[in-house]
Amino acid sequence: MALIHIQNAGIEASVLLDVGGRIVSFHRVGKPNVLESDPSLWEESERLHPAPDMLDFRAYNGHEVWVGPQSQWWRQQDLNPEKYDSDLFWPPDPYISFGAYEVVEQSAHSVTIEGEPSPLSGVRLTKRVTIEADGSLFFEVTAQNIRQTPVSWDLWLITRVNGHNPNFVPVSSEKDVFLGEPSHPYQGRPTYKVENGFFSFTPLVNDGRFEECTGKAYIKASKPVIITHCGDECLTLEFEHHDPATIHPEQAEIELYNFVHKEAAKSLLELEYHSPYVTLQPGERMSTWSRWRLSVL
Repeated sequence: MALIHIQNAGIEASVLLDVGGRIVSFHRVGKPNVLESDPSLWEESERLHPAPDMLDFRAYNGHEVWVGPQSQWWRQQDLNPEKYDSDLFWPPDPYISFGAYEVVEQSAHSVTIEGEPSPLSGVRLTKRVTIEADGSLFFEVTAQNIRQTPVSWDLWLITRVNGHNPNFVPVSSEKDVFLGEPSHPYQGRPTYKVENGFFSFTPLVNDGRFEECTGKAYIKASKPVIITHCGDECLTLEFEHHDPATIHPEQAEIELYNFVHKEAAKSLLELEYHSPYVTLQPGERMSTWSRWRLSVL
């Protein structure tokens, strides 16, 4: 297990290097982890090994970075022709999700890590995680084009918490929210409300006809902020705001995905952000960031 811990101002974060360099824990010292992530998987003896034909997926959860849009995951590569021709976009690039990262620089409160180059997406990701003096976590990711030809992507930040968590995204009106279809025909749609200037999924009042309800909300947020209540803690995620015209038309700057089951332990809420969609020339880089804040309710 390659688990890196950083700490400052009574806040601790843990990064799992050998599974996509993801943040698997974020919490006040002595308090529970606010992220959804199974510690038993952090110590498993056999990891997934990225390869062009490796289509397995394992839900380590926590916080990770994908490239977007999803429809292009297998359309900028020629190593797996079957996936290139398929309309089934899932799973994400295994090199990005499950590849090993190496530490570039580390201190007691900050770590910079670099991933392996992906022959499928044509980029290498570098991540910097810092807990600052005020206790906030600052996350920055940079993607570099490793090819001799252009690649076009956005950077997709995904933070996973419990699916029963109260959640809030500021919006100007209900017209700024579009709810996608359930992931599977046997699932219902999650319920939501727009109230007092906020969009919220309402997982505790879902359609009882379905054992599972799933759906993604594509949100034109009035501010690039996502708030969720994790027990007696409030987690606030802040991002850089962009002109909606720079976001890929298949995505939204802010997205929430809710997988709802009557049992909280089987439910999941994904807090998602998309950076502008850009074309990177050979060797060119792009970056995006987020800031996390924990407060007591």
